[in-house]
Amino acid sequence: MFTFFNIEKRIGLKRLSSADLGISDTSNQTHIGLFNDVLTFLEDSTSTTAMLVHDSYCQILDCFFDRIENPDGTFRSPKIRMGTKKAESVVSKIRHFAENNPDDEWYLLWSSLENKDLVFWLINKQSSDFHIIENLVKSNIRIITDQDSDYRPLKTAIVKKINLVSIDIQKDIEIISQVGDLTRKYKVYDVEKARKQFAATGKKGEELISEYLEQEVAAKRINSFEWMNKSRESGLPYDFVIRALNRNPLFIDVKSTRFDFKQNIIFSSQEVAFVHNCANTDSAYAVYRVFNMTDDSGLLSICDNCESYMNGLNTDIERFREAIVPTKTALLKMSLSVSPKDCFSSITAPIKLQ
Repeated sequence: MFTFFNIEKRIGLKRLSSADLGISDTSNQTHIGLFNDVLTFLEDSTSTTAMLVHDSYCQILDCFFDRIENPDGTFRSPKIRMGTKKAESVVSKIRHFAENNPDDEWYLLWSSLENKDLVFWLINKQSSDFHIIENLVKSNIRIITDQDSDYRPLKTAIVKKINLVSIDIQKDIEIISQVGDLTRKYKVYDVEKARKQFAATGKKGEELISEYLEQEVAAKRINSFEWMNKSRESGLPYDFVIRALNRNPLFIDVKSTRFDFKQNIIFSSQEVAFVHNCANTDSAYAVYRVFNMTDDSGLLSICDNCESYMNGLNTDIERFREAIVPTKTALLKMSLSVSPKDCFSSITAPIKLQ
């Protein structure tokens, strides 16, 4: 999900002083000083966001960046500041982590991501992550560039760490990419990237289900099936129609994700209405939940018995639709984020797809 911003090709490394950490008896410093030759693409004063990583923690926080102006109008000494008392900033969070172990050595790596967001990795000398920078610390290296032999392995280690500990952020962005909510501190770049990843995941999930259903036909557990989106997106509120022995057609909606089964599923108001209508016409409906997906495999759990849950949602949607009629307002579409374990009362054990 997250990769490096390759224009600058520099990584900063600093041992944080007691003043940086806000624990000095002689300083009331409210910032952490950085080095001149990293984050050169930033304006001289800017309020932005940054990703902070520390052990298993990863969060996107406020970041207040500026440089000191010289008498001749040039700038020096880049730094990140605390910000207001109410702001949960990169600096305030770093100091929060350090205050429990003030006598330890603390180090900060920083650079930027592909989305031009800043990234800071706080490392305690006692942590298992310290081995990644140990030789750099011994050599007193402050800036690592793409001309240095340490740059590529360090860049790889940072990206690997970010993508390992940012799973909750990635899951959140996947949901947002489907509903278009940009109110949170995520870059449009990341949401668009997640939208493309989700589209590819959805297509691959349907391909895996098509292969699975071919096997079901060969085993004579079902008569036949139709893949509605095989040649192009149909726009229908379901992806497959399965015709089983002596049963009404079964409408299947494939909901795929790179993440675990618990990742919320997005239903549109049209899909909710379709499930409601299925229950009223004795038609059958199920979600084929494909999760933990890789490039060529995934797990499948078949989820059904959601009529009661969906009927309740549909009632609430219709009540809202009717309530806004007097204002001459029409509800065209609504997206709902639903927990699969709350929605479905019947969930099969996972089946391996590949």
